[in-house]
Amino acid sequence: MTALLTMKNLRGGYGDSDILFDLSIEVAKGEIVAIVGPNGAGKSTAMKSIFGLLDIRAGSIAIGETDITGWAPNRIVKAGICYVPQVKNIFSEMTVHENFEMGAFLRKGDYSAALDRVYNLFPDLRTKQKATAGRLSGGQRQMVAMGRALMLDPQVLLLDEPTAGLSPKYMEQIFQISRDVRDSGVAILLVEQHAKQALAFADRGYVLAAGRNRHEGPASELLADRHIAEMFLGG
Repeated sequence: MTALLTMKNLRGGYGDSDILFDLSIEVAKGEIVAIVGPNGAGKSTAMKSIFGLLDIRAGSIAIGETDITGWAPNRIVKAGICYVPQVKNIFSEMTVHENFEMGAFLRKGDYSAALDRVYNLFPDLRTKQKATAGRLSGGQRQMVAMGRALMLDPQVLLLDEPTAGLSPKYMEQIFQISRDVRDSGVAILLVEQHAKQALAFADRGYVLAAGRNRHEGPASELLADRHIAEMFLGG
């Protein structure tokens, strides 16, 4: 497996406090990788570290052969990584279509093909192009957030708790769309509180606790391990 995104021996946090300790994660092209673990494990912090949103004191982050450690988020976007945070991830007062247009801010020239790809991935939104994004259901708002990020044709899509607060129907829909995104050639790294559901659809997984790697491997094997389930996945 050739890694597309590599986090190696990372240590960092906010201010003087470290939250991540010697953390290593890899994501290859064409796969979904899930980060799971108990509350306070450092899952979302790991995601933010990739996107340049916390202080890194040791270790490295790379996309392909390019070291992006310490880069500002705008440079990281240009390198091919897009991040969808858990909250405040859409322009609530804009329409669905305007959100997608905002997602194309770095593109030059015509982006109609990108728009068409996004609407094909999210067919529920094609009929809601003129709807105000903030008035949509939680699941549809999450689709808008993902679609806006995909307008830039990223190599890697970072999803922080994409199913938080969603009904089982929309949770499954977001997971299925994530598979479609992966199959279109975009690697996905996601943080999920619904650990068992995430590992059931991901290709590989990492179990974090107290900011450290505890277990890693094929998602199906992590899910089937009774010790891991009892210790880290809620039984």
